[in-house]
Amino acid sequence: MILLVAGMSFAFADDMSDFRGVPETEASSEVENVYYLVELDSTDIYKELIELENKDASYGANIEGIVFGGGLVCVGTFFLAIGIYAINETSDSDDGWGEVVNRAAGGAAGGAALSISIPFFLLGIPVLAYNIHKYNVRKEHAIKRDKYQEAFDRYKVRMQQEGWKSVQLTVVPTLNLAKASFGANAILSF
Repeated sequence: MILLVAGMSFAFADDMSDFRGVPETEASSEVENVYYLVELDSTDIYKELIELENKDASYGANIEGIVFGGGLVCVGTFFLAIGIYAINETSDSDDGWGEVVNRAAGGAAGGAALSISIPFFLLGIPVLAYNIHKYNVRKEHAIKRDKYQEAFDRYKVRMQQEGWKSVQLTVVPTLNLAKASFGANAILSF
């Protein structure tokens, strides 16, 4: 649609001095068609795409967050294991009071260790999950940025080898008097 509007504006423009295209004519049996050869330079487009992806491609802080969140989860797991072990540990003593004291101390120590592990999990799991998610998203942006950079490098090499005629947009306004219609055709060639 944009190319159609652009083609129509080029077809009905009186002054083409500000247009970079080179007018060429082609005679037909019905109407003389005038078409313009437009040379496109995609350097600015590539630079803009690379800059746009580069904003979201930094994932160093997410690696630090993964290490921090993973450390919190590891400490929470350590205290959880100590708590479970302390609660389940039984003594080999035969006297009644030693067994009761041992189980009470083990239960208290186990409960304390379990209660200490809860804040580590409550803080560590969300931090770890968020940073893993953001790392994956930003890594994808970095991969996309690298692909744009590679395509831009190939484009620059191709432009140096072939000159400015490697990407061309040809807009051909058409007028058909027999069918009372008009329009524009656009051809993009690489």
